[in-house]
Amino acid sequence: MSEAEWLSQSLIKPKKRLGQNFLIDQNIANKIIRLIQGQLADQVLEIGPGVGALTEPMLKELYRVRAIEIDQDLINLLQSRLNKYPQIELINQDAMKYNYENLGGPLWILVSNLPYNIGTRLLVKLIMEVPVIHRYVVMVQREVAERLTAVTGNKAYGALSVVSHLFTKPKIQFDIHPNSFIPRPKVTSSVVSLQRENITDLKERILAFNLAKIAFQQRRKTIKKSLGNEIINFDKLSDIGINEKSRAEELNPQQYLLMANMVSNEN
Repeated sequence: MSEAEWLSQSLIKPKKRLGQNFLIDQNIANKIIRLIQGQLADQVLEIGPGVGALTEPMLKELYRVRAIEIDQDLINLLQSRLNKYPQIELINQDAMKYNYENLGGPLWILVSNLPYNIGTRLLVKLIMEVPVIHRYVVMVQREVAERLTAVTGNKAYGALSVVSHLFTKPKIQFDIHPNSFIPRPKVTSSVVSLQRENITDLKERILAFNLAKIAFQQRRKTIKKSLGNEIINFDKLSDIGINEKSRAEELNPQQYLLMANMVSNEN
């Protein structure tokens, strides 16, 4: 039975308010699972498992999966579908409110068809606040994928690009046609992998991202004007190779980090 047929027989109707678009293409699911590249000692965190198009194949590969799903109807369906797998843990909760300290260690891999309505906010939260996740394999809108991977000089470059490159090595793996989902989204999706860097200066990288957010909110201004209310010694910017007349999109992630280090060292 195909995933589409199984979904049809389940009588589950996608909820627009939850941003639900269910993956029905098993070939795409298999390609995504190959990107996990984890060891069996790794645990998989799946957010928004939907009807289990990715969940069941991961369980068949013997991954231990903790799946967070806000929709009680889907939890009921998944409990029925996956009850033969002892290594699945289903949690009925809003992923934005879940206490990720409960993950413990040592290492986790995030696999998710991120809901369109919270996907970007949730991914940034996980990247910055949940260091035990060392690899992310996510489906997002193509536009978001371009922003995650953009570099200076690219029109998609912004604060999301800065945080992505400060904490991870992001890469667009492949696109997914709208026909691979029910309901059919109006946009093309992309699968992005992000491998977490070894972070030893977390405080400074968080500050760098916050500086980038402020600068990009006023991207037509020079950084001296947009960041004028921050604790930055603009007289010393040239010492770290930054022109105070630069605009937000002209600074790369490492330059934002240099500014954050300067602020941190002076306080």
